[in-house]
Amino acid sequence: MFGKRSVIGTAAVAMAAVGAMLTSAPSAQAAPANCTVSYGSGAGSTISSLCTGGTGHHRIHAVLNALDPRLPQRVVLGDWAPVGQTSVAVNPWGSGYIQSIWSETVDW
Repeated sequence: MFGKRSVIGTAAVAMAAVGAMLTSAPSAQAAPANCTVSYGSGAGSTISSLCTGGTGHHRIHAVLNALDPRLPQRVVLGDWAPVGQTSVAVNPWGSGYIQSIWSETVDW
């Protein structure tokens, strides 16, 4: 009889542990969505990204051609910003030197 009671007690503890894990599970994250990129035209202007959907973080990422074509390209990054806030970086040379630009996204 003692063995049967022990098995039932062990099963009850296991079910309680599973219930606790399910109730404390973190909410699902989704990468940012609906991201837009904008930039000014002059030297020293800003480039920015804004994501309005999903969760997580984003930042502006741009590759600029150098003023002197013999020099390597330059990468410009903004700070990580949560969805709904803007990530901003400075473009020292102006929009004519932008090779590529996009919003980099993560789901944390």
